Amino acid sequence: MTTSLEWEIAEAATAAFQRETGLSASLSSVPNGPQEEGLNVELGGQHFPGEVKRWAAHLIPALSYHLAGNPGRLLIADYLNASAAKKLQAQGIQFIDTAGNAFIDRPDFKILIRGNNRPAIFAREEESHAAQRAFQRQGLIVVYHLLIVPDLMNASVRAIAERTGVSHGTVANVLQALEAGGLVATMGRSRRKIIEPRKLMERWVVGYCEKLAPKILIGEFHGETTDWWGERDIDRFAAAWGGEIAGAFFSGHLTPQVATLFLPRENLPQLMQQYRLRKPPAGVEANVRIMERFWRADDEELAMAHPLLAYADLIRSGDPRNAEIARILDERYLADHFSAY
Repeated sequence: MTTSLEWEIAEAATAAFQRETGLSASLSSVPNGPQEEGLNVELGGQHFPGEVKRWAAHLIPALSYHLAGNPGRLLIADYLNASAAKKLQAQGIQFIDTAGNAFIDRPDFKILIRGNNRPAIFAREEESHAAQRAFQRQGLIVVYHLLIVPDLMNASVRAIAERTGVSHGTVANVLQALEAGGLVATMGRSRRKIIEPRKLMERWVVGYCEKLAPKILIGEFHGETTDWWGERDIDRFAAAWGGEIAGAFFSGHLTPQVATLFLPRENLPQLMQQYRLRKPPAGVEANVRIMERFWRADDEELAMAHPLLAYADLIRSGDPRNAEIARILDERYLADHFSAY
């Protein structure tokens, strides 16, 4: 079901297309199942099944595997910068956005517009959206725990703060922001419920890629050997594998090229000494990425990050090979869990 905001984005995108090209553009709802509706987009007399995606520029690998199997489908994005537009064009994914950027590639209908700036109205909307306060660095840590431990949603503010390691005030503000943004609802007797788990998950992935991951990066290093990658006893450093290592573990289909490891900062010297890690010399690429662990060391039985975190790291890499593994993780571990609790 298309939300009111998604419909607003679709209307703005078709209007921008019409303004930029002088061609007709319109929207209509079409049945897409017993209880669902889809979008039909008419552009210059041509019809496309449409799909609206917010924060699209940050989800290019995920969109690539999602839309690659539907070559006729039209991505309707809030905004696509020139880099994102080029990547989608290279993969043959057709799109329009609210700035008037567009790529249409049919035998008798071809359009390419790139480089238009983000419309001010949607730039303001993103910053002022009621839930935005939940997706700052500390808020993202709270949201991550709420997603992977659903029972935590109904815990007290104090219990959530203890579990996540953030302040009581931050927890209270996050819960309030999520409810104001329509992502969480308070039911009878103060019970909370995530209304749209999938949308909250996708928004968390964007926030992780944009704001949390850059802040928790400890450093990138080079190790001469890789035979220790994936070792379970890495937990003696209170560490857990993420990224390609976790992706390989959960999918069984990836040969890691870069190891991502989450651990407490104070354990870095011991880890570097144990595995002879060093800053990459000139001309040598880093093959070990160390991130600060932001969840409790006893939250997993295995020395692997949760599939959600592995998925986010694979998406963030921008590597099409990793995007395919992210798709597998999504299908196996995330899709059912985040469709409904």
